[in-house]
Amino acid sequence: MRRPSLPWAAICLAAAAVVPSPISLFSPFTPVAVFGEKARMEAVPSGSVLPLALDDSYKVEKVFSVLLDPALNGKASSPWLRAEEDRRYFGAINEFERRQRDGHSYTIHWKVDPSHAGPLAVRFEYRQQKLGSKVQTLEVKYPKASGSLRTEFTVQGDDYHQDGPVTAWRVLLIEQDRVVGLQQSFLW
Repeated sequence: MRRPSLPWAAICLAAAAVVPSPISLFSPFTPVAVFGEKARMEAVPSGSVLPLALDDSYKVEKVFSVLLDPALNGKASSPWLRAEEDRRYFGAINEFERRQRDGHSYTIHWKVDPSHAGPLAVRFEYRQQKLGSKVQTLEVKYPKASGSLRTEFTVQGDDYHQDGPVTAWRVLLIEQDRVVGLQQSFLW
């Protein structure tokens, strides 16, 4: 079997590129809603407390976090981390663009029972080192969430360099102004 030439591989990579999200201009992922609609990550004013009504039909399964900061991490030692670093820095042509991609990325894998399909919001609340106990909030709304889904939130660029690393976080699945799913870091 003949292996594809380098230009063909470059064309495939360019075709697979994803448009960055509006909050994080250099994020390699943009959340995608059900049926191919674009989901939009937006900052949410904090302060409203939502009632807790946990339901087994909604579940945050895993949260993967990646920290990209050469000043803290140095050179990645494992092949997986090197590949992840290369993927997230892909397309950055100078040091300024690489610096704008430094920071934390959180990939949330979550699930909704198909019998409970409907509008849902995934909220990511976090605290940063230099802001103390101030809670920052990002949210993605899905018009019809069902099955296993993935959402990515990023704290990178100027937000990361000015306010410091993320020290604590939590993920909320919100349906009709009720928290139906929850996962949080140890320090939350």
